Amino acid sequence: MSSIRIVGGSAPPTRLPCCRCSATGCHWDCLAGQPICPDCQESLLRGESDTLLLRREGRSCSVCQQSGTVPYLTYPLHETQALEIDLCPAHLRDLMARRLTCRAFRRLRRQMNLLGVAVEQVFLLHESFYDESGTALRPLGDG
Repeated sequence: MSSIRIVGGSAPPTRLPCCRCSATGCHWDCLAGQPICPDCQESLLRGESDTLLLRREGRSCSVCQQSGTVPYLTYPLHETQALEIDLCPAHLRDLMARRLTCRAFRRLRRQMNLLGVAVEQVFLLHESFYDESGTALRPLGDG
């Protein structure tokens, strides 16, 4: 199984509430199958909420090939299917904090392009947060 893939089928018929605050309204990103809203993601990264413990899977990271990853599932803009990316804890933190290195950003962009998904379609990789070369424009500070 590839470390970055389109998840078969369409988006779930119901929008699940955030596993932290129970907010509803969108198809939230999922970490290891748990829906989490953007506010709770940011709160975690800033150290303002309880730690989220996630079980790692034996797959390799999409960026560094390290084994022991957390599946990150997101819903690209204008797509009917979700995108799932296996990321090691360090790269998952960097993705959520919008502070991937240029190398990591370009690697994800290459893999996503092969699947027909542009980085601009994924909120955390959007051009508001990264320039064309992959330089982080608005990273969150270290939690």
